[in-house]
Amino acid sequence: QRISKTEYISCPSCGRTLFDLQETTAKIRSVTNHLKGVKIAIMGCIVNGPGEMADADYGYVGSGPGKITLYKGKEIVKRSINTETAVDELISLIKENGDWVETA
Repeated sequence: QRISKTEYISCPSCGRTLFDLQETTAKIRSVTNHLKGVKIAIMGCIVNGPGEMADADYGYVGSGPGKITLYKGKEIVKRSINTETAVDELISLIKENGDWVETA
């Protein structure tokens, strides 16, 4: 059964979180919440991230101060992206994989 809306998985923020999780999650939601059946994981760090986001289509994971690693499924696609450009890079990744639709 396909999900009919965008699903998000995020971790509870903790001391290891390497970026503003709430702000980033809100930003990612605002630009992706029209995508049907896409599951996006937003994880504060690399410790629990990969395990918790095992069934996500895309992953946005803090990998160092100001750095993000992007995943497609369980595969690392891009490492050490600056947080300033990481949301745009995530959108590019979704587009490259054919899961993007323009908002009506």
